[in-house]
Amino acid sequence: MSIISIGGQAGGPKDGGIGRIKVDLYKALRDSCSTTYCEAVDEYSPVLRVDGSIQKFGDEEITRLRFAKKQRYITADIQIPEAVWSGKTKNELRDYIAQKVRESIVLFVARLKKDKIEVDEDSLFRDIDVGISQFTSISYEGGS
Repeated sequence: MSIISIGGQAGGPKDGGIGRIKVDLYKALRDSCSTTYCEAVDEYSPVLRVDGSIQKFGDEEITRLRFAKKQRYITADIQIPEAVWSGKTKNELRDYIAQKVRESIVLFVARLKKDKIEVDEDSLFRDIDVGISQFTSISYEGGS
């Protein structure tokens, strides 16, 4: 099992490349995060909900935050309207996805702390920021 998994659902056949780009973020976070820094959680699991021509998921927001204590994971939906992703370059989408996934993990930590669950957030975010830095160094434009 991964420490951070990034799910995705596209509302149509086109997603601006988000489906492919998110895999690279997952790999970077997999390489940089060796623990959840929380005894109660085995996995952080943000899910990208990308609007398309067939299905819309709602306004741009992070929603449906859920902590499954027995299954030991925490998740939320990152809703990305078509107006947000269409017209962006792949590098702009890369940066946007990295920012939204990090924001979701900030919300996860806040929820866990609200439930009085201990999280070593300094270490967690140090590892996450290393992975995000590695990820944002990837260029999806030009010949790279």
